[in-house]
Amino acid sequence: MLLDKKDGLRMLALAAAALALGLGANFLGRDRLPLLRPLAPEPAAELPPAIGEVDADFVATVRTAPGTLLLDARAGEAFRAGHIPGALSLPLGEFSRAFAALEPRLRQAGLLVAYCSDRTCGDSPELARRLWAQGLKNLLLFKGGMEEWTEKGHEVER
Repeated sequence: MLLDKKDGLRMLALAAAALALGLGANFLGRDRLPLLRPLAPEPAAELPPAIGEVDADFVATVRTAPGTLLLDARAGEAFRAGHIPGALSLPLGEFSRAFAALEPRLRQAGLLVAYCSDRTCGDSPELARRLWAQGLKNLLLFKGGMEEWTEKGHEVER
């Protein structure tokens, strides 16, 4: 069955109206799709100013000090594949459960040092923010993580 010119124009008008309504709803909506503009990146949450950043040499110096706990924010598989000796696994993806299990030790620690895989990994800064929100203020961030640790030739525990 062939459409006549009149039916074709009606279909075209209907499609144009649907497109205009969809674009208008997208433009006015709260969660817009990036049709004609790039998606704006979500701003990264700032770390509290009291959370300092440390390097691998500092971590190597303090890791065995009484009261110091190193916290590996990576997933359990990555932790089991290799971590800084003596570190505890506190995977960001399992924060609620892992935090509850470790909370007494964390609250007794004199210093907590959070780390993950490397400088681009956002898990350790987020772990530090969550620990801060739980009232743990004795925090440092080892942003270079396992990459910097191994580049410096430090021992890895498996």
